[in-house]
Amino acid sequence: MTDVQIRDEEEKRGGFEMIRKKLEEWDFSPYYFQIFNKEESPNWRHPMFIDSIANGMLAFFYERCNYYQSFKFSIEPMIVGEVKLCTYSELQNITDFKPESLIQKTLSGRLFCGTIGEGSEKRPAIVKTWDFLLPLGDEHTQRLHKFCDEIELFTDERVNTHPNLSKLYRYCYETRLAAVYDEKFTRVLSDVLLADDFGWDDRIKVATQLADLLAWLHEKSVAVGSVTASCIMIDEEVNIKVFDFGHFSNHVSEDCKIPVKARVGREAPEVVAGERTMKSDVYIFGLLLLELISKKKFNFRENPVIVKNSVLKEASLSEKYLVNECFKEVDHPTAFDITRLVFLCMNLEPEERPMMKDVLDALRALSTGVRGEKRKRNENEAE
Repeated sequence: MTDVQIRDEEEKRGGFEMIRKKLEEWDFSPYYFQIFNKEESPNWRHPMFIDSIANGMLAFFYERCNYYQSFKFSIEPMIVGEVKLCTYSELQNITDFKPESLIQKTLSGRLFCGTIGEGSEKRPAIVKTWDFLLPLGDEHTQRLHKFCDEIELFTDERVNTHPNLSKLYRYCYETRLAAVYDEKFTRVLSDVLLADDFGWDDRIKVATQLADLLAWLHEKSVAVGSVTASCIMIDEEVNIKVFDFGHFSNHVSEDCKIPVKARVGREAPEVVAGERTMKSDVYIFGLLLLELISKKKFNFRENPVIVKNSVLKEASLSEKYLVNECFKEVDHPTAFDITRLVFLCMNLEPEERPMMKDVLDALRALSTGVRGEKRKRNENEAE
């Protein structure tokens, strides 16, 4: 890295620290006390509140909304490469946040379809929000941090060049926390996970691309916290784009213990004890790999020991272990090896799990098992 690159990197980090510090100073109140958080909430009322308390809370909410109408979301604009801040009015020109524009929920908010307009050129985009919808939840307080972490990662030129990571176009912290991705929404992996026409080769291609992305991020000292099938876009050529994660942690090592700020999405067993590592990402990947090869969904909210026992039972009932019987092209040795890989990733002891780069190597080797041919490197995997 040259002196100029080092200076630019330091300036960028300083800029993000300024944004982070300012958002911490504001707290979540300016984002929570917005009328749309009630209007867009599917159920604004807390289920434990009786009528008098609920109505009183709503009156207080409207009062504070009126107070924050004049709040100044002022931070010096910061441009990172082609990515820059957009105002709330500019964001509303990209998407209208109406129900018909809603694509789906995400781990911390929602995903909307939108349109980027540059002169006479228009192209599709997706907009991700970090929501503060009513009723107020414990996880809301961490969304400011999560927003800063993700924007920092998606503008990090060491990392954001990976072909399976969505391309950030704009970000907004005025009135709403939002990110605009220069991507056309296709479908998400959860839409096809149980589909009969989503074959074995496609499933291994998806698993390999995701493993390649996670190994790349780990190599750049980034842990992701969580990723699920609903966070992964997949196109007609079965190339993936990941647009949502749990909690990013930058500048960490393989042995680093990462404090858990909030619990988001699927979790590794050690998260219950209040910490995670890069090996926690390996566990989460193992859960997704399990769903891909078994063509089944499991209840991962149960105790991890119960989950593991149920998966062990599943493997003992089939000749192909965890591989669904519909995948006739998968031979017995391949089924055994990929089942073993799932169990290695899902080991309850973090130190016993493989590193993500080893998981990637194993998948590349396994992809030769069906036809005995050496797999060529896919153009959508990072060098």
